[in-house]
Amino acid sequence: MSDSTPSRTRGARRGPASRSSWIWPVLVVVVTAVYTAIPYLVTGWFYQRGDTAAQFAPTWWHFGELIRSGQWPIWLDPQSWAGGNYVAEALFGTYNPLNVLVWLVVSLGPDLAVTTYLVKASVMVLLALGTYLLAREYDAVPAAAAAVAVALPFSGFTLFWDAGSWPSGLMSFAYAPWVWVTFRRALRGAGSPFWAFLAGLLAVLNGNPYGTLAVIVVGAAMLVEGAVQRAWGGVLRIVLVGVGVAAFLPLVYLPLLESSDLAVRSTGALFENSGKLRPTAGDLLAASSPLHTPPIRAITGPMMVPATFLAWFVLPLLPWLRYDVLRRRSRELVGLGFVTVVYLALTLGPSKLWLFRWPLRVIEYFYLGVMVVFAVLLSQGLARSTMRPRLAATGIVLVALGWLTWSQDPQALRRAAIGTAVVAALTVVALAAHLVLRRTALVALVAMGGVGAVLALQVGVFGENASSRLWHVPSNVSALQASFSDLDGRVMQFADLKPLQNKGQTRKLEQQWEGAFLPGSMYHPAGVEAVNNYTGMGFVPFTRNFCMEYDGLTQPCGYRNLWKVGGAGQPPLADLMKLDTIVVQPEIAEGVTPGAGWVEDYEDSRVVRLRHEGEQPWAGSELSWASDGVEVASAETRGELHQAVEVSAAEEGGRLVFSMLAWPGWSADLDGTALDVSRSDIGLLTVTLPPGASGTVDLTYRPPGLATGLAGAGVGALVGLGLALMGWRSRRRRRAEVEREDVPETALEPRDDVTSVSDDAPAKP
Repeated sequence: MSDSTPSRTRGARRGPASRSSWIWPVLVVVVTAVYTAIPYLVTGWFYQRGDTAAQFAPTWWHFGELIRSGQWPIWLDPQSWAGGNYVAEALFGTYNPLNVLVWLVVSLGPDLAVTTYLVKASVMVLLALGTYLLAREYDAVPAAAAAVAVALPFSGFTLFWDAGSWPSGLMSFAYAPWVWVTFRRALRGAGSPFWAFLAGLLAVLNGNPYGTLAVIVVGAAMLVEGAVQRAWGGVLRIVLVGVGVAAFLPLVYLPLLESSDLAVRSTGALFENSGKLRPTAGDLLAASSPLHTPPIRAITGPMMVPATFLAWFVLPLLPWLRYDVLRRRSRELVGLGFVTVVYLALTLGPSKLWLFRWPLRVIEYFYLGVMVVFAVLLSQGLARSTMRPRLAATGIVLVALGWLTWSQDPQALRRAAIGTAVVAALTVVALAAHLVLRRTALVALVAMGGVGAVLALQVGVFGENASSRLWHVPSNVSALQASFSDLDGRVMQFADLKPLQNKGQTRKLEQQWEGAFLPGSMYHPAGVEAVNNYTGMGFVPFTRNFCMEYDGLTQPCGYRNLWKVGGAGQPPLADLMKLDTIVVQPEIAEGVTPGAGWVEDYEDSRVVRLRHEGEQPWAGSELSWASDGVEVASAETRGELHQAVEVSAAEEGGRLVFSMLAWPGWSADLDGTALDVSRSDIGLLTVTLPPGASGTVDLTYRPPGLATGLAGAGVGALVGLGLALMGWRSRRRRRAEVEREDVPETALEPRDDVTSVSDDAPAKP
């Protein structure tokens, strides 16, 4: 073809809209929503594992509070220290408007476990609906599209890891089918390219690099598909969409790149293979075995959940599919094949590829492509010829699934037998629906029902994801705030609770949260201003000095270093940081003498609490120390990201130290003259004053690269508006063409020609 619209199959053309056309997508939404409740009701903690409990739930709550106080965009929270550079970490999607809704919902809810479950359930429903629409875009019949759509959110990695622990990854994956379907519709000219721009933009603004990668891979696939079909008009539209979306990348990722030298992940090689969360091709052979645990190294040890599971019906039904449709539609399925193959390669790639580590994270994108292909094949109906060989092949598949499951864990013979028996029984029912009743829709309904049965089986056997971090932190916000209401001012915690986690001592761990310690960013919903916060990027000088882990927990060396002098003429670090309260495990505090001005306020078998006596210097500001010869008349905090210091004299110059981390983006000036901003050995922000300095020092923060990012966003917005105009004009043109086609012939032909009949007119059927 040479026109601007790629071809599409006529074998499964959609009919006009009707009530029945809404049955299947509504079923997808309802069934998926119901199924998400199974893990929550069975375990209670299923969706509160790993980073969700320690990072996302409390930070979402904190963001909602900040939004309601009038702060947006949320760039940096200096009071959250190493975990407060949200714009640089990018993970929370600072500029994504849908994320703002999430933060508000979580902050308004009384229970973090309930609100985070509702958020994740909503995202999983959107993932299922997007998958349904994507399969329909490739002309899968509604029943087949619904079957794969319901199954995908409950595939192994998506359920146990993304939904259980990593909601940012879940959100990014949920955008993928929407990006794909809108991009392909833009390629075909079937919808306004503005929707493709919007879907791609939201995926990028979500901040997770895997979402951005999906936009790139899908965009490249559509370009390849358009080129193969010579649909140059569609190719141009995809290029314009890509340009518009890419223009926002500096806004999202420049702060990360500018701060990367301080991040923990800046260490190590760009490409390496540690084997962590890296599947092999053999692990994919058991993709329909619900109780198979692949031999993959996970976060806390060996993989303990079916992370490579896809859907119970995919492999057993392979012998019954009609594969000739792939040959007939090869040109229009090029993009689908491109995405699937690229993600298969990445799934089997090394453990780290630049920003992308742990390739198990992309297996769900590969599975998205596989499921759309499966829906296309299932839409042709299952085969009925040569039944004996097909039945034998299905039997071999079931035996192989059982063997792979058992051989991975020979001690779990009963588990392998149960899992295989469930899949075999469901397969028999599906084949009976095909061979006896001969209805593809019934096969799809069996597939969907089986998803729920298998899900219940998996949750009953595995429960929470034991391969991810155990927390079981309190979720009731009011009770949490009451438990820690006696912690005053700025608090720093020194506790090492990893041994309890690693040994799975759940009850002892839960006892630590009862008014003693909290992990990650949980002090936010507790209403406590704490130095300890979860951080995915870290601030290397600071976290190394305090022997602090990414989750805010510390080793004993951190508490010892707290009492070291910050520098020549400076007080101990505890005073430079303007701490008011310190909580520490007794075994860590043993043998360490606190600095002057600190008294023991409370002690029991779990915790020692220290309190700072007297007022902090320059109360109401973050200024904590001025060098000799610098006279400070006043200092105040004028905003979350603005400190003002009135210097009355500094004849020989000097330095000002602030109780904040010196993230890139801070700048200072003295009555309009720029000053040098640096950091101390542990990362505290330091401003250097020139000799004879006098006047107001203004210290402000703006994300690095903000001007470039805003300029790019402006260009992207203009491109988006142009795409919207393009879609509007195209829609008007199509409407005019339809109106012309609907004009009766009598309005177009002379009166005396009304009764004439052309000799070439075809006979009516």
